[in-house]
Amino acid sequence: MAKLPEILEREPLVDALFEVRFRDTSPIADILPGVLFQENGPKTKITRLPVAELPPDMRASDPSLRYAPVVRVELEKYLVSVGDRSVLINCKLPYPKWKQFKAAILDIVARIAKLGVAGNVERYSLKYVNLIQAPTIAEQVSKINMSICLGDVKVSDDHANVQVHHKEDGIIHILSVVVGAQANLADGQVIFGTIVDIDSIRELAPVDFASFEKSLEPGLQHLRQANKQKFFACLTAEAIQEMGPIYA
Repeated sequence: MAKLPEILEREPLVDALFEVRFRDTSPIADILPGVLFQENGPKTKITRLPVAELPPDMRASDPSLRYAPVVRVELEKYLVSVGDRSVLINCKLPYPKWKQFKAAILDIVARIAKLGVAGNVERYSLKYVNLIQAPTIAEQVSKINMSICLGDVKVSDDHANVQVHHKEDGIIHILSVVVGAQANLADGQVIFGTIVDIDSIRELAPVDFASFEKSLEPGLQHLRQANKQKFFACLTAEAIQEMGPIYA
C-alpha cells in the first residue's frame, strides 16, 4: 500500500458524515436533541424535518424512510441528525480534519450511551464526498484512476456516473464517481469537476449501544484509514500532487 498524505493543502472535501444505525426503533430522536441543546447552550438550533410529519408506523414499514432523520440539531461545528433508528453527524465546512472529527464522533456517541435508550447497533459508516476540480470533462476524466469502455465507447471526454460496491477486510465500500458535476460555493462562485464519493460501511451482529461505544475508537480509526485509502486510489498521482499533499 502506498503511503497516504496526512494533510492536503488544497482540500477537495465537500462533505464528511458518520452514521450509526440501530436494529430496532428507538426514542432517541425525542431525547437526544434536548440533551444537546441543554449541554451546548441557546445557540443550538433544532429543526424538525419533513419526514417527522409521517406516522411512525409508515416510517418503520418503508425501507427508504426507516433510517431517515426526523430532527436536526445544529451545533457550532457539526450537524447531528436523528431518526427512529439512526444518528448522523456531519461536519460543517471548512472540514476540521480527522482528529477533531473523530473526537466529536466519540463525544456524541458517549453522550448517547449515557442515555441508555439507543438499542442495538447493526452498522456504522463513514462517508467522504470530494469534488476534484477541472474545467473540462476531458481534464476531469484524466484526474481519475479509471478506465471505462462500454461497447465501442471509451470514456474520455464524456459525462459518466459510476458506482461500485466492493467488500474488503469486513468493510463494504461504495465508490461513486460522477464526471461533469458542478457546485455553488457560499460566495456565489460556480465550480466544476468530478465528485468522488466513498461510503465505507461496517456491519455488526447486533450489539448493545454501551458495548458499541466502548469499542468504537479502534474500529472507527480503521474505517477511516480504509476509506482514505480507497479515495486516494481513485486519483492519479498528478491529481494528488495538485492538492498539495503533506506526508508525515
